[in-house]
Amino acid sequence: MLRPADDSGKSVVQRVSAAGYYAGSSILVQFMNKALFTTFHFQFPITVALAQMLVMLPICYLVAKPRLEWATAKAVFPLAVVNILNVVFGLVGTADLNVPMFIALRRFTLVCTIVLERSLMHKQHDRATIGAVALMIGGAVVAAATDLTFSLYGYVAVVINNFLTALYLIMVKNSPATSGLTTTGLLGYNAALSLPLLTAALALSNEPRQISLYPGFRWRGYQVSMVLSCILGLTVSHSTFVCTRINDPIMTSTAGNLKNVIMTVVGAFAFGDFRFSVWNSVGLGMSMVGAIWYAAKSAMKARRRMMKESMLPTRDPEKGPLIGRDRSAALRRNDMPITSIQNSVDNTVQLELPVIKPAGSL
Repeated sequence: MLRPADDSGKSVVQRVSAAGYYAGSSILVQFMNKALFTTFHFQFPITVALAQMLVMLPICYLVAKPRLEWATAKAVFPLAVVNILNVVFGLVGTADLNVPMFIALRRFTLVCTIVLERSLMHKQHDRATIGAVALMIGGAVVAAATDLTFSLYGYVAVVINNFLTALYLIMVKNSPATSGLTTTGLLGYNAALSLPLLTAALALSNEPRQISLYPGFRWRGYQVSMVLSCILGLTVSHSTFVCTRINDPIMTSTAGNLKNVIMTVVGAFAFGDFRFSVWNSVGLGMSMVGAIWYAAKSAMKARRRMMKESMLPTRDPEKGPLIGRDRSAALRRNDMPITSIQNSVDNTVQLELPVIKPAGSL
């Protein structure tokens, strides 16, 4: 059974910075990939993924210089397979769907994350979390049912992408194979193991023949978009590792949902492939409200956890420094129940909560 890694000791600034790094990188790479596929009609996702890995591998190796060991490569291989499948299916979905619908459907990642965390780690989620997720998913379903640019190919790709993303986040957080490597070193292993898989997939596809007929290689806009897509492919992979290692997998999904609010609004007007309809827009709005509600709920939960951790002892006079569950055990030995800390935290958080008024009120 997978067990959550201990992520105590990380400050609020570190957690927020990691989430911001992930969100910003995701926004930029999404728009660059969309420009490639829609504006410049370079609809070759395997080729783009291969180019991103070719850029990622030497940079990660030069920065991290990880020890090249067969045992490590064998342990990391399942993560690399999930990662590259996730990248390819995400690129396919980006190419075939407009940005608002792609983002709405990507919110199903949260459902996959919750299901996998329950089945693999027996983690429970409260009713407010389930309610926020239900609103997100309900809105996405309404939007999908009234999508005037429906693409079965793109929808199937995003559904697979959602499951792979959730599995990937949980594997990064809990796989023993990641514990002995730095973030950059793990990315280097991922890229190296992905290259032969992508090369084989490219050889079996029709992309080489179609690329030979592509007329836009000399277009300056295409060249800039391709270079930025490859570079940003590295930053989004790195930021995903960083955010997931510092925060919970579900908090990484929360950061993703917050940046999606921005992308939904901008993407509806930037690429010309979004067709407005009333119910589609209502569904997208419902999904965004659910995402904001969920993000606020998750932020308050993280705040309570960090306040609780700050009240736990960090050192035992006899045993020295304490980490993880040893801190709670030391607290019990001092006859201070955990529930008293939780009550104190809850009262403090309630005092800090702002008054949220309905939209349109003064």
